[in-house]
Amino acid sequence: MCGLTAAFSPDSIDPPTRDVVRTRLEKSLETIKHRGPDSRGIYVSPDARVGLGHVRLAIIDLPTGQQPLSDEEELIHCVVTGEIYDHERIRTEMQSQGYSFKSKSDSELVVQLYKRDGFNLLPNLRGEFAFVLYDLKRRLLFVARDRFGIKPLYYTVYNGCIMFGSEMKAFMGLGWQAQWDIESIVQNGELCDERTVFRGVQKLPAGYYAICRASGQIQTQAYWDLNYPAATSPPPATLDTMILKVRELLVEAVRLRLRSDVPLAVYLSGGIDSSSVAGIATHLLREKNPNAKLTTFTLAYIEDPIRDESPLAERTAAHIGADLRKVDATEALLVDFLEESIWHSEQPNTSFHGAGKVILSRAVRDAGFKVVLSGEGSDEIFAGYPWFPLDYLQSADPAGIALGIPLPSEAERHAIVDEYHAATGILFRPLSAMSPHKSNAPRPLITTGSHLASLTGLLRFSTSVFHPKVVEHTGMPDMFRCAEEGIDARVREKSMTGFWHPLNVSMYFTVKSLLGRFILNTVGDRSDMMHSVESRPAFLDHHVVNYVASLPPSLKVMPIAGDSPGKWQMVEKWILRQAVKPYITEEIYLRKKVSFDPPPSGPPPVASQMLPLQKHLKSRITQETVERLGFINWSYIEELLSEYLESPKFLPDGGLDRTARLLMTVLSYIVLQERFNVPSYKL
Repeated sequence: MCGLTAAFSPDSIDPPTRDVVRTRLEKSLETIKHRGPDSRGIYVSPDARVGLGHVRLAIIDLPTGQQPLSDEEELIHCVVTGEIYDHERIRTEMQSQGYSFKSKSDSELVVQLYKRDGFNLLPNLRGEFAFVLYDLKRRLLFVARDRFGIKPLYYTVYNGCIMFGSEMKAFMGLGWQAQWDIESIVQNGELCDERTVFRGVQKLPAGYYAICRASGQIQTQAYWDLNYPAATSPPPATLDTMILKVRELLVEAVRLRLRSDVPLAVYLSGGIDSSSVAGIATHLLREKNPNAKLTTFTLAYIEDPIRDESPLAERTAAHIGADLRKVDATEALLVDFLEESIWHSEQPNTSFHGAGKVILSRAVRDAGFKVVLSGEGSDEIFAGYPWFPLDYLQSADPAGIALGIPLPSEAERHAIVDEYHAATGILFRPLSAMSPHKSNAPRPLITTGSHLASLTGLLRFSTSVFHPKVVEHTGMPDMFRCAEEGIDARVREKSMTGFWHPLNVSMYFTVKSLLGRFILNTVGDRSDMMHSVESRPAFLDHHVVNYVASLPPSLKVMPIAGDSPGKWQMVEKWILRQAVKPYITEEIYLRKKVSFDPPPSGPPPVASQMLPLQKHLKSRITQETVERLGFINWSYIEELLSEYLESPKFLPDGGLDRTARLLMTVLSYIVLQERFNVPSYKL
């Protein structure tokens, strides 16, 4: 829920007047009012050095949960976004210790926990959140973001003023002028690390807090990170015990996320993730009310029956007795929302992922819902992507062997890798190239191939796209190297030394990059909050994630022996399938993963007829709009555009081809330049 903005003038600059600070905050909040249409509030410190702003989407404690929040002495002031679960238990505990609360809001926990625990308050917070807290006596800001980056939080320093915001557009009201960060653009910093497309603007990393002092110093530090056992560690429990524990933790995660003072729904596709959430939610609701009926929403790809999952969702909804709202998605409608998706995600879009989610969230809002449960995060923590088996097969699994699970031999693992690579076409380093002892440098920085596979589909640019002088200034694009360097050095060491199993390294990388910097942004918070809808990803409850991380790799990617010797089937998310089996249909239990990827409509009935995306790209990508960017090579883009308009490719999986993705990226920069009023980059 909600959106925040903050401005902090350190002692090195003269602060504006309180009236000026208030006016700037009002303008800033206006740019993010979609995040909180129900109310807004502002705090300005007596010396005008600190201003906090908040727009509210009222979900918990509707009458008294206004923000900014403060303590009874008016010494601590805070703005919070998101949801903090299990807050009633902690509130009761703190009240018994003498702490006083002004409201029943979950967000007020941040204020009182800070008074009790200081910077150590964060382990007590369960959920998705971001906050900015000002300690008037100590003259510092304490800022934090949830463990997975479910809720966005950006910061920058502009003309000496330190600014924080739920979205970068919030900075415009504070007087910030956007400029391109050309090195980040060339190296894809918005996917590989914490940079953005704008100079000097960074994301506060997931699982981090920041301290901003009156001196102007900004200190960031991790308070939580994913951790996995040593590759040689024994299994933590028996197989049945581990399955039961995963089930219990998932049920508890969903139970906590059903707490809401407003109507709640569930996103439902044809996959196991959302089906599990819907099934568990229905089970829990009927414990209190046997007649409870869940409302679910699904996209229907009416122009592509092969990839349309709405019939699957319909059968799941019938199985659990839920009401299903099917939301039609056509290529024309996806194109209509594409530029809004770019503006709200504030990063390049290379597919219809964001636009599809925008269509879905609009339907949720129009139906009167403010809260929706989702299945994001399951693939990353239970190993659901098609590249995970390749990393799993790199090394033996001693914990799996200790459980007595039949596993392929080393020779069989090598053979499966070759077959899998040939069948999927996934870009992957051969096992022989993974050795940290290679003499022909440069060596890889991590020993998995996941970053090659997971980022290839999001690949932005090749060298030819840029003006030669740009590449001369920044160096050659090397997205994969940049992605490796964006991983914590301690994790790279655990990878290269073999301390972590390669599958766990792969999952760590995917959580930090694909999930944290793309899915939770473009397909998660931004697409939902554009229509004032709060999504709650139950799989990203950190109690669930911590336990699943401790489990043997073979329980996530399970090799199942085939009918003939040496033949194996790799079953992704095996332990999740066992844990949620009571809540889903047999059809969903057995189904392999299919990506959430709203497809284009396919070839037109008349060859000379242009499709909606073609028409849009033709009208928007022109010599004028491209050259105004200042860093793109128009002659190269002109050739690509002509090729795409004359002979578009239609991939077997229904997704956009590389040319369409690249052109969509160029469109994204055009949209961002126009909406953020970014000056042309000067060569």
